Amino acid sequence: MRRIAFGVSAAALLATMSACVPNDIEDPYQRAVVGAGLGAGLGAGLGATFALNPGIGSIIGAETGATLGAVAGVITTQPTPTYRPIAPAETALIPGFYDTWPPGTHPPPLGSETPRPIPRKI
Repeated sequence: MRRIAFGVSAAALLATMSACVPNDIEDPYQRAVVGAGLGAGLGAGLGATFALNPGIGSIIGAETGATLGAVAGVITTQPTPTYRPIAPAETALIPGFYDTWPPGTHPPPLGSETPRPIPRKI
């Protein structure tokens, strides 16, 4: 029963550790370090929970989890974005779109409103 409690507490600790990791890590080396730390925590918890000898299971689980976490961190790194220049438009795409009113028309007077509908008799 102690093993299960230790495993559950290790998983809970790992879940709280993941909240401490910044979300914008883009460097593969930093992602490997973070992945190794999180993988070692999860591997130690799982190894101690399911091994016959919890001490040896946690050591083997930590080593395996760190290795797999580092590999997962490097593999899931986003590629560096490449941007190509966009030539600005020579004229507006929709002429007069940003004007307030086209020539020849006038805005409605202030305070005007749409007439109310006439009620229908049913």
